[in-house]
Amino acid sequence: MEPVDKIKARADALFALGLDQSAGPEDIREAWRQIAFHAHPDHTGGDYSGFSQAKSAYDFLRKEGLTGKGAEFSAMPRRPRLKKRVIELAAEEIAACRARLNPDLALSHLPDTPDADCGDGTCRDKTCESDHVPDAVGCFGRDLTFFVATPVCEGANRVALPTSVLTSRRHNETEILSFQSRNSGSGDVVIPDTIRERKFPGAKSVKIRFEADQQIRDEFWIAS
Repeated sequence: MEPVDKIKARADALFALGLDQSAGPEDIREAWRQIAFHAHPDHTGGDYSGFSQAKSAYDFLRKEGLTGKGAEFSAMPRRPRLKKRVIELAAEEIAACRARLNPDLALSHLPDTPDADCGDGTCRDKTCESDHVPDAVGCFGRDLTFFVATPVCEGANRVALPTSVLTSRRHNETEILSFQSRNSGSGDVVIPDTIRERKFPGAKSVKIRFEADQQIRDEFWIAS
């Protein structure tokens, strides 16, 4: 039974017992006791119609587990609990991101080499250190967190992101986002809604987490 059908069936069963959708287990049991007594064929001259309808409604609610003591009733079925997951980006996705930033350096100049150090707020190689590529993305429902191993640089930064994470497209799409940072090092950058809606259709929120090592990814994954 589909969720929408189950909602309707529960509402109909409660209505048959003379109850609304806020009724609890005790209300359901008491309504059935009253109907079972007053609508029983022995009290209605052999008329089974009202009794049978109420019994079918009560049996349905009982099978749904909504009549027992301590049962929690809701007209809406519970949604499955969302689980966080971390997806490692494929090599071709990472290569596509590097190629969009700088085609000449896509294969030979990695942004996470030891020479890339912005810890003092200055960049010896602006092309390398201010350009960033994620290597994994954390998903929590429709909330996305891109994990970038390199630290953000003070001043202008560019990051290339695959935008098809939430879609079923087979081809990779990459967009370059530019922003200014007052500080260098680790931190989060939240993509504005106007850009998110255009570049990441289907996503509820998108953020980029810089200087994200394996421990940070693990903490994201195990966090409730």
